[in-house]
This record gives sequence, structure tokens and C-alpha cells, in this order.
Amino acid sequence: MPDVESTVFAAQLLFWILLPCVLVAPLRWAILAWLIMGNLDATGPTLAVSSDVGWINATKGILLPLYLWFRLRKVPSEIQYSWPVKLWTALALYAGVASLWSPFPVAAAKLVGNMVGILLMIIVLEKAARRDFLNSRAINILIVASILLASLQTFYFGGAVFGFDGVDQPSRFSSFVSAQQYTAFLVAFLAAVLWDRHSGVWTRTFLILSIAAGIILNGSRTWFFGAFLVFLVYAWLSLKNVAIYVPIAAATVSLGLLYAVNVNPMKFDLLVDSSSRIAATFSALATGEDTARNVGLANLKFRLAIYQGAFDEIRGAGPRDLILGHGTSSGGNVILRVYPHSYSVERLDPNRAIHNEWLRALYEWGILGIALLVGVFASLIVSLIVIRRGESSLGSWAVLSFLPAFLLAFTTENVIAGAGNAVTMSLGLILALLWIPKSGGRTRKPFLGNYASSAHH
Repeated sequence: MPDVESTVFAAQLLFWILLPCVLVAPLRWAILAWLIMGNLDATGPTLAVSSDVGWINATKGILLPLYLWFRLRKVPSEIQYSWPVKLWTALALYAGVASLWSPFPVAAAKLVGNMVGILLMIIVLEKAARRDFLNSRAINILIVASILLASLQTFYFGGAVFGFDGVDQPSRFSSFVSAQQYTAFLVAFLAAVLWDRHSGVWTRTFLILSIAAGIILNGSRTWFFGAFLVFLVYAWLSLKNVAIYVPIAAATVSLGLLYAVNVNPMKFDLLVDSSSRIAATFSALATGEDTARNVGLANLKFRLAIYQGAFDEIRGAGPRDLILGHGTSSGGNVILRVYPHSYSVERLDPNRAIHNEWLRALYEWGILGIALLVGVFASLIVSLIVIRRGESSLGSWAVLSFLPAFLLAFTTENVIAGAGNAVTMSLGLILALLWIPKSGGRTRKPFLGNYASSAHH
């Protein structure tokens, strides 16, 4: 079986193969190649530390979107004048200021760079959608490429790095990026395909089944629930279209599960002994007991301990730390105090320590930072409501169905330190659906805060 080094090398090799396409290909293919790069983490999720810069990831997350923004500079942008972007820019600037009292200055600089890269990525994808470079065909190609890369990483390389979830845990289905991040891509794909009205029925059916299989094999409980929310919103809005198919699908799945239990030669309890993180979690919540390998609740207990450590420090903080925070990336200190024998400064990524962006913002940036972060998403939701009142855009429904899943992940994962990776690209991809040209020349209501939109049309 290929080792860890060969798996990471494969991710780097794929990056270098795609790079010329991003740099010199026509914009339609350059954008697609860059999006496929969202499946590649050239350092490996278990290898990143605060002292490493990771130049390939920095190029993918910051330099390439900057380059693509330059290539698309003549395409008008609405979102760059919106309140969500203004507040995000203010938060990134404050994160830079809070780096001055950070105990991990290199990690703090990386985080600020990630925040800039996320902003560039969203603007680039908006511009690409406006030019019809990001249409149904391009998204379908991206979905197929992402699933093929995940199959390569999982079944050929054996999940040696990116699907790794512990020495006694089964490998998770993922491309060359952490398993949690990859599932964000899958859920975004699900939302995009469900509301796609340009692809054929058989194409959409095949893609939906492939995406659903990937989500189940990945085992992310957060994003599994997010996928359920996406489908729930779609079913509620399109009940007449799905009312016939849902009972049939449910009956088929139920019969399949009963068949698997009845003919299983090993005769084990499907829930109690399951290697599936999703099934094991449901079982643990229902029975109060985890599997023998702690498949269901192991990560939950780990994260709750970190949350408690962060809350304890916030409660004991002085006025200055409460208002201004402990410093960008200072969350690394929390995990060092909670798990002193498991982590060291030399082998720690402080930007992936607290596993809750709201709590991280409060701890690192204080009341000022959390207010800005809440303002970003509050203004985004208001913007989407304004768009919904102005027209019946399918893209806005796709965003509204995906946003709860993303906010849920924001509460259980470290998302901000992921510019150029699947988790942040998933949000940018879904937001870009708002600007895909509509047939019939209809004019969409401007995005909230776009006081200058008329000057760009």
C-alpha cells in the first residue's frame, strides 16, 4: 500500500499538472482547473504546523485567485461592494492587528492570508459565473473530477493521510484534502445539482446518487446532517416533484438494509459494531454506549474538552482580553493546556485547534471580533432574503439550503484557515450560483449594499 509520503507527493504532482492550465488556458478551463485544485492539500492535513508556510497551498489559496482576479478584472462585481464583504474585510484587518499580540505570529500571518484568499475566491467565482464560465456543465465536470480523485486517494492510496481517522478507525472517503473539508464539497455539489435545471434527468440522478454515496462513505456527521437539511429544503419547495420518488427511495433503502442484516455472515449488530461514523453516532446517542472502537463519540468528547478549556479561559479573562481577544491564532494555547501530553508547540497548527469558529473568534478576537463575524453572516442572510423577494432565483434557494449546513460546520470545525480548499470553495461555489446568467434577460435585484451596481452595468 502506498505510504504517507507518496500520497502527499501525488497531491503535489496533481497541483503541478493543473497549474499550467490555470496560468495559460482560456478562462473557462482555467477556472475549472483551479476549482479542481480545491481537492488538493499539498501538505497533508496531519502534517501542517505553525512554523510551516506551505508554499503550494499559499499559491493555490492566495496567489492563483489573485491572478485569476486580474484576468477577470474587466468583469463587473456586485459582491465586492456588499456588506458581507465589507465586514469580512474589516474582520481580516482586525485579525492582522490582533496578530501583534499573538503567541504564534507565523500562524497568525497564515490565517490573515487565508482570509484574504477567501475574499478573492468569492469575487473570482462571482465574476466567472457572470461570464458563464461557471455553468452547469463546468460544475458537473468538477463533481466527476472530485469523485474520481476521491476514489483514487481512498481506494488506491488507502486513505493513508487524507482519509485517516485514527489507527483503529476505518479510512474515510476523501480526495487529497481532509475528510471533513471534502464532504463540504459534496454537500455543495448536492445543492447545486438539486436546483440545476439545465442538465438532463439521468445526469442529475447519476450525480445525486454518486454524491450521496460519497457522503455516506465519508462519514462526516456534521455534513451528513447538512446534506439532510439541503434535501429537506428542496423537498419542501419541490414537493410535487419528489413526493412520488421519496417513498420509493425510502422503501428501497429500508429493504436493502434489512437484506444486509439478514444475510450478513458475521452476524454482528449493524449499529453497535458498525465502522460507519454516522451509524455509530446514531447508536451511541440512542443507547448511551459507543462502539468498541469509539467510532461514534470519540471526536465529540475531544472537542467538548477543548470548548470547556476555552470557556474557562474566557471567564477568567480581563476586560482587555474580553474586548480585544487573546490574539490571532492564540487558540493553540488552549489545546496545549487541555492536552499537554498529546501536543507540542513544534507539532501544532494553532489555526486548527479550537474546532469552533464562533468560539475561536470570541477567544482570539474578543467581543469586537465575534461581532464582526456575526455581522458577516447576518448581512449575508439579509442579502439572500432581499434577493428572494426580488425574484424566484433557483440559485438563491440553493444558497439558502446550503448556508445552514455551512454554519453548522462553522460551529464544529476550523473553516477560516482553508483558503483554496474544498470547505471554503464550497461556499464560494454556491454563492456564485446567484450570478449565473438567467434566460430571458431578467434583471436580478442587487445584492445588499451594492450602492455602486448601476455604475457597472
